[in-house]
Amino acid sequence: KGGIAQMTKVLAAEWARHNILVNCIAPAYTETEMTAGMRNSPQILEQLTGATPLGRLAKPEEIAGMAVFLASEAASFMTGQIVLVDGGWTAI
Repeated sequence: KGGIAQMTKVLAAEWARHNILVNCIAPAYTETEMTAGMRNSPQILEQLTGATPLGRLAKPEEIAGMAVFLASEAASFMTGQIVLVDGGWTAI
């Protein structure tokens, strides 16, 4: 994760002069096939949701919504950012 964060910042700085924006989405655990095993374990699911202020896993559409925003004109002055979509996980 640290490598991706640094790469995002370096590429954003290097490519800004070409008007290329580089940002990164850092999602929390998300309800996908990849996390099905964890979600099927009540103990693991409780640990994950208990450590998240919103008390649940992210939905894929919530992560996709951020990607749509970053691709939109509304994010045209935003580059080099690591956007946390984590239900408050990193806030506590």
